[in-house]
Amino acid sequence: MYDFEWHKSHGRQTSRSAEIVIALLRAFHDPKSVLDVGCGDGRWLAGFPEGTDIVGLDGPWTDQSRLLIPTESFRIADLESRLDLSRRFDLAVSLEVAEHVGAEYAGQFVDNLTRHADIVLFGAAIPYQGGFRHINERWQSYWAGLFDAQDYQLFDPFRGQIWDLREVSFWYKQNMLLYVRRSRGELIERVETYIREQRINQLPVDIVHPERYEAIASYDQIAFKPLLRRLPARTLGKAYSLLRRC
Repeated sequence: MYDFEWHKSHGRQTSRSAEIVIALLRAFHDPKSVLDVGCGDGRWLAGFPEGTDIVGLDGPWTDQSRLLIPTESFRIADLESRLDLSRRFDLAVSLEVAEHVGAEYAGQFVDNLTRHADIVLFGAAIPYQGGFRHINERWQSYWAGLFDAQDYQLFDPFRGQIWDLREVSFWYKQNMLLYVRRSRGELIERVETYIREQRINQLPVDIVHPERYEAIASYDQIAFKPLLRRLPARTLGKAYSLLRRC
């Protein structure tokens, strides 16, 4: 959903974020096949070990000459439509993508992920996070509700471990959760054992990372101009008159 200059400017930190999270993931779930819905330049897929069966989906805007994965591993897709690759994967990934999808397609987007994998690594922008074409920013619990409707259980095995790591982008530290199909008891047991043995702090589902809070809470970021534009012209004129006297 972003142009490739964005991926280039954030590339090093994205790659480092992926490297750290994938290492944590593989401690309890080592996928041999991975689907990334909204893969961008394929940076997360490229972080999995060589030999992993990877497939990345994104829109027609993708510059395939700049992919970090083989072009044969990439497919153009309409992320707001029903997707069916006629196969399943050991893991589906979608990170910071769903906020670009219209609200009326949110349920379909989650269904596309659960159709293809029993374990899903997912995160999406929260309200006021900000970004290019964020048309459906929602709290983490909103997406958790959609996964719950698909009979997927929420787990938080990563955020407590990466919360204070400067090399991981704040949006992953803030938004990234894991969802597992409830019928896969062995997978659920594996995740629960990992969380328990690693003594991972379970954070509130809806949460704002301090890095983002500090960025938007400063006075120069407060939207005074949009507020002023909503004032009646007469009131606004009087306010300017008073300011000139100061």
